[in-house]
Amino acid sequence: MDTMTNRRAIIDIGSNSIRLVVYSYDSLQGLVEHHNIKTVARLSMYIDSKGNLHEDGVQLLLETLAKFKEILEDIQVKHVFAAATAAIRQAENREEILVYIEDKLGFSLSILTTEQEAYFGYLAVIHSTNIPTAVTIDMGGGSTEITFFKNKELVHMHSLPFGTVSLKRRFMENAEMTQEERILLSNYVMDQLQPLTWLHNLQVPIIAIGGSARNIAQVDQQRKDFPLNGIHQYELQAIDLEDISSQFADCSLDELKKIDGLSSDRADIIVPALETFRLFMDTVKAPSFIYSKRGLREGIILSELAEKFPLEFQVNEVAQDAIRHILGKFHVNEESTLHLYDIFTTIYEQFIDWNYIESLENEQLLRYAYILFYIGEHIDQDAASQHTFYLLTNLNVDGISNEERLIIALLASYKNKDTFKQYVSTYKKIIPANEAKKLRDIGALIRFTKGMDVLGRSNIKQVTLTQSSDEIVLTFSVVGNYLLEKYQAEKLKKHVEKIVNNQVILVFN
Repeated sequence: MDTMTNRRAIIDIGSNSIRLVVYSYDSLQGLVEHHNIKTVARLSMYIDSKGNLHEDGVQLLLETLAKFKEILEDIQVKHVFAAATAAIRQAENREEILVYIEDKLGFSLSILTTEQEAYFGYLAVIHSTNIPTAVTIDMGGGSTEITFFKNKELVHMHSLPFGTVSLKRRFMENAEMTQEERILLSNYVMDQLQPLTWLHNLQVPIIAIGGSARNIAQVDQQRKDFPLNGIHQYELQAIDLEDISSQFADCSLDELKKIDGLSSDRADIIVPALETFRLFMDTVKAPSFIYSKRGLREGIILSELAEKFPLEFQVNEVAQDAIRHILGKFHVNEESTLHLYDIFTTIYEQFIDWNYIESLENEQLLRYAYILFYIGEHIDQDAASQHTFYLLTNLNVDGISNEERLIIALLASYKNKDTFKQYVSTYKKIIPANEAKKLRDIGALIRFTKGMDVLGRSNIKQVTLTQSSDEIVLTFSVVGNYLLEKYQAEKLKKHVEKIVNNQVILVFN
């Protein structure tokens, strides 16, 4: 896509906030977000006793959209899709609002149905996580959309007639929720969930979308001093929600605003959201609560892109596509990164048989780490290891959990024992000592193999390994000139010798 003219914009008119997102897509780099601008509007608070969006709310909407229009004109983005959800959908005067906005600004607003809103959230989740079966919950300001998918196929969807803003309005008389109000809210939410028999006792993960879920995940990361950057696919347990609920229960509104990870503009609505999530998790009997950064807006975008580029949006190849897009950002061809991968796997598997190393539980991560090995050299060759580790521990990678991303980062950045020890020391809560040793040895083996690929060619065709009491012999079958490969292998074989604690002999013929 051309940098400017092929950019697209989504305006998400929610009950709590109105957001403008500008993006572009190409097959190499994937979906790229260029701008993300939010205004907290709380449109649900402007619904009057007759069900109309009050004039003050309409004017706030108009003013916000007028600002967005000015921004879009300034950055020359002409393709705009403006989607309105619960606040406008539920307003009795919605048709008048649509006519008024189009007359004043030339914007044609699309009011999403509850089914569309639920579907777009589901679509975003299946294209950005590797979880085959789960329940999604997207809690907005005025409604809550839920779905159940199995093997990434949509099975059920439903819209609950409440959101964070409407729950606050109905059950909180003052800034803080009382115990009596909490009980009333819980009874109301359970009454809404009770008829949904398909939801009960599913015992599958919950994937939560939206700002309230994001804030709860951020609070949990802060209170646990979670060392890895990135919020997408962050996982909490039921006990975590209980602990956060207890923490919030003792806080005034001013104290909530000071909690690390909690946005001040959500402090007054976070308790109704958290209590709903707890009840939802208990109803589903979910083993985990996972936050998805991808939601409604990404679902709208994906619905368009998947139709245009069906081969590039396979729901069972999310991680593979994400890795390909990382390479694309640095203009690296994936095939070129896999030189000598068969050589690596041959040595790796033999070393497992000989009990020199332990196998990695998810061996697909080996391939990803091999592909991304020293990707940071495209920033600075002299600091390739450091840049690789920083990049991979700070990127959100769709389809790969936070822990898996850390494993890939440690393997792909391996330089030597000392740098590995330095990198892993910050993550002892995630990577225990026995796991660290395994990753260090595998990383050293990748370093050795990738180091032989000095000219970006595949002159080494095969390797055989023999073992004796005092040495291990690696015999490489080669074609053409192999002097540089041999030089690099001799230089780097010390990494292999440290794994096997023995002498390593290299033979090229």
